[in-house]
Amino acid sequence: MIKILIRTGFITAIVILLYEATNLLLIYKYFKFEYYIAGVAVVALITGVILTKKYYETKQNILLLNNPVDGLTNKELQILEQICSGKSNKEIASLNFIEVSTVKTHINNIYFKLGTNNRKEAIELYRQYLSTQKSTLSPPSLI
Repeated sequence: MIKILIRTGFITAIVILLYEATNLLLIYKYFKFEYYIAGVAVVALITGVILTKKYYETKQNILLLNNPVDGLTNKELQILEQICSGKSNKEIASLNFIEVSTVKTHINNIYFKLGTNNRKEAIELYRQYLSTQKSTLSPPSLI
């Protein structure tokens, strides 16, 4: 988090220095003030996109290290279970009262979060996840 704040501050300082340099060189007479504002807005937008991407990648890496199935939403997990039971997209849509296109969107999100490319890989990963889960009702193991 501190690295993000330092980078944001650094980029902001560079933008301010560039703005002041243009004032010193009297370039502002050739450009309208709106262009400066647009330039600052573009730089802020690019900075936001870069920081968001880095944060999201970090968050995804942490989820993948722990367990990729834990990163799924309840609806995605429900759809993954239906995929594992052999249901087609049309059947999943009718069971969940949603459109087939929505099912496809959920499935693509599942593939992305699990790091898989097709149903077979997703099913295999989910079954591995289920086999490694311990029941909360079982007694603690003896050391």
